Amino acid sequence: MLENVLESFYEIISAFITGVHKPVKGQLIKKHCEKLPIHGDISFPNAVKSWHEYLTTPVDIDREFTLLRFVGKEEKDLIEQSQNWVLQIQRVNECRERVYIFLERTRAIHVGLLEALRNNEFIAQSIREGTSRVLNDPNDENVNSITSLRVKCLTKTIQNFCSIHLKCKQSSPVILISSKSSSCDEGVRKVLCGAVLNAKTGVKEIKINADEFIRIRQGEMTLIAQHKYGVRVTTDSKWKDFIAHIGESAVVFELLQTKPNSAVKINFDCSSAGSSKGAAFILYNCARLQTILRTYNDRVIEGLYPSLPKFEDVDFSLLTEEDEWCLVYNYILGFPSVISNCVELNEKSCEFRPHHLCNFLCSMVRELSQYYRRVRILTEPRKHLLPVMFARIHMLKIINDTLKTCLHILNIKSVSQM
Repeated sequence: MLENVLESFYEIISAFITGVHKPVKGQLIKKHCEKLPIHGDISFPNAVKSWHEYLTTPVDIDREFTLLRFVGKEEKDLIEQSQNWVLQIQRVNECRERVYIFLERTRAIHVGLLEALRNNEFIAQSIREGTSRVLNDPNDENVNSITSLRVKCLTKTIQNFCSIHLKCKQSSPVILISSKSSSCDEGVRKVLCGAVLNAKTGVKEIKINADEFIRIRQGEMTLIAQHKYGVRVTTDSKWKDFIAHIGESAVVFELLQTKPNSAVKINFDCSSAGSSKGAAFILYNCARLQTILRTYNDRVIEGLYPSLPKFEDVDFSLLTEEDEWCLVYNYILGFPSVISNCVELNEKSCEFRPHHLCNFLCSMVRELSQYYRRVRILTEPRKHLLPVMFARIHMLKIINDTLKTCLHILNIKSVSQM
């Protein structure tokens, strides 16, 4: 089962306020994603009425009462009690409207990275075990149409989600992925796949088939590679194989980054080489991470760097850059919640949201790209510089594994170099 230390932390905060261990609904406790030094990492409303359904004491009091005052707690109580929690609180800022929580970052980074190591292994193992309860509709349309290709991509990704999620493993119905809205057999839950439309005409694309679509995206990737690396990309066999791979990956990503039951509008004009930039940028950052880690290992072999210390011997308090905290907080600690939010399977609903994972990936690599530009990872092998480099290498190894895990769920292979 996926570990989710942030969700557990929300439940502990709720219990601190209400005295009852009960999950809160919606966005009552909010995780912040930006301006963390100003607004804190987490906040919750300080108005009693916002919490009325969770409080045991009747809420018929003077409106001047704030939540903390109503429950007889102070900021210092929250900080002190958190010292016994998995995540600890460094500072609390209470305003009339909200209570803002600033986590103790060193502890949170250590906990988050350890959690990611276990979660990435759990996901890899779960996908290897697979599931036979997710099928694509055998009666669907032309097997080589782009809409049919989208059905196949969705089927593979939903199979992976169902392998990971306990609630899917415990659910007995077969899940059928289809582009047809017709009814299905008893005991079968249908996920409707939206058609692929031509962005220029606005109608379902039937002239260009799946193989031609992949070739168009491979052509885009060739143009991007030629612009960056020169004409040799059209003649070198390794380049051809590489471009074939990223072209296929770009197609999968493009078909999955829209909500499954919505139509996808595709621009088939590759003259601007712009339609595949999202996937290319993600794979480029995969390669960039791999290159950094490979270069470090090469320098260890050459004797220029010492071997990387064990995780438990690394001082993560040296990760003081704001970008480092954003990467760990948003994309390591925040990852399990994204996976959880991609699946809603119960008696009333059968919904999968791989587009959320696509959006998560895009945001993650943007943050990584900013980090590369601002921070030099591989430094001179001087004694006083090594400890922070060790902490950064460990962090990047786990971020790299998380990035590859996301791609694995989407059935996209990562790349080791560009």
